[in-house]
Amino acid sequence: MSVFRRLAVGELIFESAQDGVVAHAGGGQTNAFNIGPIEMTRVTTVATAGDSIMLPPAQPGLGLIIVNHGANSMQVFGQPSDTINDVASATGVPQMANSWVFYGCFTAGAWYTEGLSQGFYQGYGTFSTVDSITAFAGGGQASAVLLTAMQNRVTTVGSAGDSVRLPPAVPGMEITVINAAAANSMNVFPASQAQGGKSGGDAINALSQNTQFAVASNKVATFYCCTLGTWHSILTA
Repeated sequence: MSVFRRLAVGELIFESAQDGVVAHAGGGQTNAFNIGPIEMTRVTTVATAGDSIMLPPAQPGLGLIIVNHGANSMQVFGQPSDTINDVASATGVPQMANSWVFYGCFTAGAWYTEGLSQGFYQGYGTFSTVDSITAFAGGGQASAVLLTAMQNRVTTVGSAGDSVRLPPAVPGMEITVINAAAANSMNVFPASQAQGGKSGGDAINALSQNTQFAVASNKVATFYCCTLGTWHSILTA
């Protein structure tokens, strides 16, 4: 691993940087690779999805750039008392492979990001993706598998009605769900928790709150949110 400290050359100021970082195998917050007081970090080895790194303490005015140039999505944790995008530090956030993310702090203890759901491939833009999802056997909203990426491919739907669940419907969000299972229709549920002071759960199209939306085998549904708490969908023919 290479580490370069802040340096001024002429009118340019070089930030501290480190390259060749290896994310902690097995993931988790406790043993996550601590990037330390370095402003720019390139992670080159993420052997398994969920291998982890940890940010330094969140102090106002700090800005970090982290590149995941590994083969898999890695989990990024804050220090034990910090949050990332209002997510508890013990949970962390996934940073997809081939992505460049800015982490900024404006209030002590809280990191916010730019670019977390986007990545790169040569001259193309990419989006966060999860493959080989197994829908929850038996269906229902409470235990439905939470979809954690912008593009989600479900490959196992053991019985008709097995379920997955959308994240909370926040304006500007777009989630694509693919039912790539061989035979069965699955149910896509909205989130059940209240958002922004709204009571009850979210809704899909004109359905009642907390009501499922069926996606048949080999169909693709894209869900859009323009109004807090409501998804609108396009389903392939």
